[in-house]
Amino acid sequence: MIKNKSYLINIFLLIILSFLFIFISPGANETLIWLCLLIFYVQFFISIRKPISIVTGIKTFIKIDTFFLLFFYLIYYFPYQLYVLGLKSLDHYKLESYSEYTNKSIIMSTIGLLAFQLGFDYYKSKNQKKVFYLISKKYMGILFLIIFFFISLILILFFYTGGQTLFIGAYVGSTMGSVTYDAIFTLVTFFIILGILQSILYYKIFKKINFLVFIISIISISWVLALLYVGDRNTFFLVGIVVFSGFFTYIKSISRKQILFFLIPALLIYQVIEISRIAESKDLSIFVDSFITTIDSFEGDLDQNSSFDITTIGSRATFKVIDDNSFYYGKFKLISLASIIPYSSRLFVDPNDVFTGSSNALKKEMIGLQATWGVGTNIITDCYMDFGLIGVIAIMFFIGKFGGYVKFKAQINVNSPKWIFLYIITLSYYSEISRYGFDFPLRSIVWTYLLFFIINKVMGLNRKNSYYHLE
Repeated sequence: MIKNKSYLINIFLLIILSFLFIFISPGANETLIWLCLLIFYVQFFISIRKPISIVTGIKTFIKIDTFFLLFFYLIYYFPYQLYVLGLKSLDHYKLESYSEYTNKSIIMSTIGLLAFQLGFDYYKSKNQKKVFYLISKKYMGILFLIIFFFISLILILFFYTGGQTLFIGAYVGSTMGSVTYDAIFTLVTFFIILGILQSILYYKIFKKINFLVFIISIISISWVLALLYVGDRNTFFLVGIVVFSGFFTYIKSISRKQILFFLIPALLIYQVIEISRIAESKDLSIFVDSFITTIDSFEGDLDQNSSFDITTIGSRATFKVIDDNSFYYGKFKLISLASIIPYSSRLFVDPNDVFTGSSNALKKEMIGLQATWGVGTNIITDCYMDFGLIGVIAIMFFIGKFGGYVKFKAQINVNSPKWIFLYIITLSYYSEISRYGFDFPLRSIVWTYLLFFIINKVMGLNRKNSYYHLE
């Protein structure tokens, strides 16, 4: 009954905020900001108050909704929390602030938050029959060989096509200036993530480490250190979250205090990478200096700008873009869906069209298309630019519902390799989706599903090869 009441309250708040969004005047109303902050804190408290068990005997506070909310807060709420406390202004030292759109931005963010929660809470998994699959060593061996083959192949292709230039000189991000290079870079990370999850799965089932687990671990560590070196902090943390969430979901329990213990140094490392990545040459002294600078900033002025502020400003600039132009009516989502099949978007997008994503529209407004760097996008902007208010509600609800569905299936199919992989991948990508568009988790989730669809068909792993246990 309480959950039903909570669900109804969220629907009521969603309706009220939707009307408020339509009629709110421009500006930055502190009362409104406090109201939206309060809604977030209540949602986060509900999420973090109890652990879950994806597998019997292992309780964890690492959850899809909790990690989504953590990063969502950093983008859409934390700057405003500092603002209403008088600790930070809305201005940026080199960008227009678009502060007149603050009211609309924080309301729309909160609408997206509530829509996500409504979707995520749609599925319940109590009193369900648990399905345990009979995983053979042959199945695990084939899965290992497939993943290891693709890791080796993509890494060779990456360096053969000039990928080593990514590790020479100053930070260039994961965008290497070529669609092919960017695609290969993404594939390297994707298959390394699969390798990490395969290692976790193998240890969970057999309680030991074999030679391939060791080799994949070495490759994964090397790739993560390379990402740290070049300053690609978002991909670095994506891989890190996969390791962290996989281990503390399927191998060992973790408490809220332990998560906080890891979270603080993680944010510290994030800031160190952000500062050090712009250096023209990299050595140990650069990272030491960046560390000292980060510590000083934590202890000093909270009004200093960071990359999170650019994303927050982008969420406000969204409304200026739409006011000056119009909605894109699904163009960006169509391109996102087409991205599942590499290069397929070129079939219906003009090669000279620079507006193939919401990040391009923001870049034009905020710094101009001629700039050599980008401002990125965020999930609320990406939803709003296509379909407006209805788009944010519908798409965020769908994203939340899919996350809840994956959690539901992972809890029922206890030791299914497919659902173990899909659960951790969904959790990890949802953690960072606040700073990305709709397509960010799309390819990895679909490709993982297709991989296991094929393997399970060939190897005969299905409900006939399982047994049930009611808990």
